[in-house]
Amino acid sequence: MFSHAVVDFFSALVIPILSVLEGRASMSPAEGAMLIAAGSLSSGVIQPVVAIVGDKRDTRVLGTIGLLVAAGAVGMIGFAHSFWQLLLLQIISTAGVGAFHPPAAAVTGHLAGRHRASAISVFFAAGILGGSLGSFLAPRWVSGFGVESYLWGVLPAIATAVILAWATHGSAHRHSHAHASHRALPERERAARWNAVWVLYAVNALRFIVNMAMVQVLVRWSELYVLARSGVAGHITPEMKANLLTQQLRLEASTVNGPLQAAMGLGMGIFGLLIGWMIPHNRSKLAMIVTPCVGSIAVVLMPTMTSMWSAFAVTVLVGGAYAGTMPLSIAAAQRLLPHRTTLASGLMMGGAWSLAFIGPPVAQWIFQWTNGSLVAVGQVFAVVLFLSGLLIFLIPKRLLDQGETVLHARDAIAIPDSAGVAAE
Repeated sequence: MFSHAVVDFFSALVIPILSVLEGRASMSPAEGAMLIAAGSLSSGVIQPVVAIVGDKRDTRVLGTIGLLVAAGAVGMIGFAHSFWQLLLLQIISTAGVGAFHPPAAAVTGHLAGRHRASAISVFFAAGILGGSLGSFLAPRWVSGFGVESYLWGVLPAIATAVILAWATHGSAHRHSHAHASHRALPERERAARWNAVWVLYAVNALRFIVNMAMVQVLVRWSELYVLARSGVAGHITPEMKANLLTQQLRLEASTVNGPLQAAMGLGMGIFGLLIGWMIPHNRSKLAMIVTPCVGSIAVVLMPTMTSMWSAFAVTVLVGGAYAGTMPLSIAAAQRLLPHRTTLASGLMMGGAWSLAFIGPPVAQWIFQWTNGSLVAVGQVFAVVLFLSGLLIFLIPKRLLDQGETVLHARDAIAIPDSAGVAAE
């Protein structure tokens, strides 16, 4: 849990100071959006790869390596002075962050047994806590010590990696007879489980797209907020904003953006923890439908906020709207594929996250196309979030409601498989 907080702390040190980095590296807003998108793509693509290797080799070492890579690359951010240098470091750091998650989530879920959803919720909340702390501290860290000082964060990351290696490298991430149990199921049941996992994958992908689009919305809202606070009245177009933002105003915008990004993380953690604890697995389908559908209202409302406190409160709800049921989907995927727990975790997190790169550039494009309307951006992605809830109707309730169903080897052998050796 602690290592998840640490790795997500590092993952959150770039976005809050995006406006500062755009000024330092003479980047356009579109390049800033691309920087965020590249992080989503890199973190997402690496996770299924790590998951497949981890399941095949029965190893958790890639998670530890990922933590070290993430911290090292983020530590070098202050020494990059061009878009391409920042892009390279962002790709490397987020790949490290992504590599950590599948093995860590799989170990957590396995060790929890019948309390898998609750344990995943705590694991999820620990990461959110670290990310929120990073989002909150990053602007103040940079304001006080400069971006170059990020390099000092590598030292505690190394210590954490040593503890992580000691704690997890000898731990199992699935039951010893999981493969036999899964093969013992009828071919139709196995196919139904895989279909359910792919629907969950699509649902999480849509929600992560909304997640990253709202990250971009918060960056731009913060810039507009400090401009209004500095005395710039009336509608501000994207072109006007770029000309009016001085380096000092960009730094002020980062002190607004950081807490808002933390607020979104806070909502993710609070709602993820509460829903994971309060909703039993046999009620998970309803929760996964209602939460995003109702929560889409918050996505519509956030860009209309005019004060910091109201924006903070609504942003907490935004985080809960798209991520509150993420632990339920991860736990459900692990139950559906007990022989591929690392892959199941990787698909629900990184595999889905890899498509989130669509969010920031599309949000920025809508913002430009509507001549600076963040409200329009919120409306579009509220619809996307609402649709993600409706997709859950495609999954049979019995599949989402089932508990831990791993059989002993002797039971698995006794169940005939009419398909012979069917695909897993």
